[in-house]
Amino acid sequence: MTTETILPHELPHALDRAGEGLKVLSLDCFDTLLWRDCYEPGDVFAALPGLSVAQRMVAEKHARKAEFALRNRNEVSLEAIYAQGLPNAGRVAREDAMAAELQAEVDACFAFAPTVELMRAAKARGLKVIIVSDTYLSARQLRSLIEKAAGEEVAALIDKVFVSSEAGISKSEGLLAKAITAMKAKAPEVLHIGDNPKADYEASRALGVPALHLVQFGEPARQRLRFERSCQQMIGARVKGVRALMPHRAALAKAEPQVSDPAKALGLNVLGPVFHSFDQWLRDEAKALQKERGGRVHWLFMLRDGHLPHIMHQAAGEEDSTARVEISRFVATSAALTSSEAYTSKFTLELGLKPSTLARQMLFTEDEINRIVGRDNSHEEMLDGSFKLLAELRTGKREKITRKRARERAERLIAHVRSRVKPAKGDTLMLVDLGYNGSAQSQIDELLAKAFDCHVAGRYLLLRELTATGLDKKGLIDERHYDGDLLEALCSNVSVIEQLATCEMGSVVDFTPEGEPIRKEPAVKGAQSEVRSRVQEGALAYAKTVQSGCTLRQNNAHAGRALREGAIGVLTRFMFLPHASELEVLKSFEHDINMGSERTVPLFDAAHAREGLRRRGLHYMEGSQRMFLPAEIEGEDFHTRLSLFAQRRFGLGLTYSDTSRHSIAIPAFFMGAADSAQSMVHARSTHEGYYSVRLPAAPGVQSIGLQVGSVFEWFELASVSVCDVETLKGGRANDERAREIGVQYDGVKLHAPRIHECTGSAAFLLVNVPRADDESGSQTTEPKMIEIVMRPLISRNTNTAARATAFNREAAA
Repeated sequence: MTTETILPHELPHALDRAGEGLKVLSLDCFDTLLWRDCYEPGDVFAALPGLSVAQRMVAEKHARKAEFALRNRNEVSLEAIYAQGLPNAGRVAREDAMAAELQAEVDACFAFAPTVELMRAAKARGLKVIIVSDTYLSARQLRSLIEKAAGEEVAALIDKVFVSSEAGISKSEGLLAKAITAMKAKAPEVLHIGDNPKADYEASRALGVPALHLVQFGEPARQRLRFERSCQQMIGARVKGVRALMPHRAALAKAEPQVSDPAKALGLNVLGPVFHSFDQWLRDEAKALQKERGGRVHWLFMLRDGHLPHIMHQAAGEEDSTARVEISRFVATSAALTSSEAYTSKFTLELGLKPSTLARQMLFTEDEINRIVGRDNSHEEMLDGSFKLLAELRTGKREKITRKRARERAERLIAHVRSRVKPAKGDTLMLVDLGYNGSAQSQIDELLAKAFDCHVAGRYLLLRELTATGLDKKGLIDERHYDGDLLEALCSNVSVIEQLATCEMGSVVDFTPEGEPIRKEPAVKGAQSEVRSRVQEGALAYAKTVQSGCTLRQNNAHAGRALREGAIGVLTRFMFLPHASELEVLKSFEHDINMGSERTVPLFDAAHAREGLRRRGLHYMEGSQRMFLPAEIEGEDFHTRLSLFAQRRFGLGLTYSDTSRHSIAIPAFFMGAADSAQSMVHARSTHEGYYSVRLPAAPGVQSIGLQVGSVFEWFELASVSVCDVETLKGGRANDERAREIGVQYDGVKLHAPRIHECTGSAAFLLVNVPRADDESGSQTTEPKMIEIVMRPLISRNTNTAARATAFNREAAA
């Protein structure tokens, strides 16, 4: 045998590696034959009715401690554990509690299909098959568990079960040797396979038994699954049961080692589990709708984001009446402007948009936009264009024109739907989309219901309605199962999923009279579409792996919950704790805004993040238009990443001062043409030991001096920049890189790039305040501030409070 490890998908052919003369196939049980739907065994204990997870674990610890003290051994039975866990309970109560744990195991366990294939191959060759397990279950209890979880056919393949609780010793202590003797075999005639490198592989090899170490997952996958479990713990469970459910573990163990392309791996590991769960939930929802309402359910996949849900649905077997419809938010919104109420509501609520964008949504022609709004590139032009547009929208003539055009577009939209499906009266149109507000459904629900005399239902991957519409909307992940703060956190990053789920076509802007889509040119680059296609291939590979069979189970009591919790664990982990290899795939991705806009924004910008963190800590993200901000800090320490996740997940609403409590007081001098002023300013901690000091550039101030020598002997100067005070409130201005300005020194030596020594306590740096113009040279009135970011290397040994008191006295004098 040339290989000492074996991967999950290789198990069916393991006997081919063992050579001749085998008589017995020996298998570990848990994580070899029986796998669980959760990350670790203790997660099953969350389902126990009489004990908490901590109590159950302490009970086992105490039972083992007592067993060692009394009999000098560590192996214990389930009965001994419950004697410790329920010391005051009667026999019947303990038996009921043990039965509940065994049932929880039945609910959580399944047989791994490749292992069962190996067992069948062994029986076909005339080999005996035995289970050798380190477990507190008795042989009878373990065999019963296998039969109830995996089925009688699987249990019948097993000739004998050996357990440590009955032998009093573990595999490492000689259990395997006892099993070999009991089977009347010699060591070379046995092949043992298990997932524990010491208990299964090393213990076997020490006996001369050929062995294979089953590597369930590589370290990157193990870390990813750990992070998914951590995310599920942060999310919290609303129902009692097995916690941190991960029904995708078996499929990933089987498929992941066979995928080398990082883009396909991203699709397999992330999109595959999420969208497979979504499809299974959609099938259940379609059945429920048909049962409740009668008639036929027509699946309408809403392109463009409905592309991946559709092809995943096809991979698992397409339902009879499915169609792809191209109904963007833009066309749905404009088609709904048929009433005076809808017309008025639209422009009043959307006021503040770029005027040309709002005008397109209000069905202005391009000629009308050029004539009425004009150019709207600069701030002044946008302000002027908004006033002109508002004046036009208030006129009865414009309302009449827009409502007429909306009715015509609505008729073309109906023609589009009719060209894709043929619903009968009383049927249901099930709109399938990613979510997350169901905006398109909100606009066209009544339109479609009246046109086809049908019920309209929206079914979404993620749903967080901002308005209580009262429409038939549900999400795999929605407020029925999760709190609003979590849903809001997920929605803030959903654009990365949208970009991976979409297809290479422009967004629809209208239809022909026959209902054929009229699309604008795709805004994203061809290279992005090529990468996305490979990611989607990986997702389809997951679906095909599931279809090929990964599990054998008799009981799946928590199937629906497992799909939902597994999906949200994968989704949350990817959104907030993405891996560097995943971001390498996405590094050039952009997101197109749609809704009548031609604008695209990058998903993330790691270079901007490094600068922003040093200037303002995590608050640099406030108001950013980039759509995948947690990705920017993947390279930062884990505490920073976890802090962002916690703040977003729980909606903590912390301010800059809350998260930057430590500060350094530094004397500052503000100098104008005729006078000067002195003040004590505070440099506040931001990130990685950096401090940021903000100095207001008040009218008349020409230069600002900072007496750095009073607090530092050595320091690193990261940046000196000027920006609008308004950026502290967040907004798109924060997406622009800081405008660096020059600095002068007195009493400061430069030893290396950015590394400075203060030759004395009077050393200071001087910044000349730029003129109040923008980069185009036009005058601006926005208040400015100077931001200086530095990191202390060697602080001067001076009491800050005493220095501040002395400084204030000097200034007063």
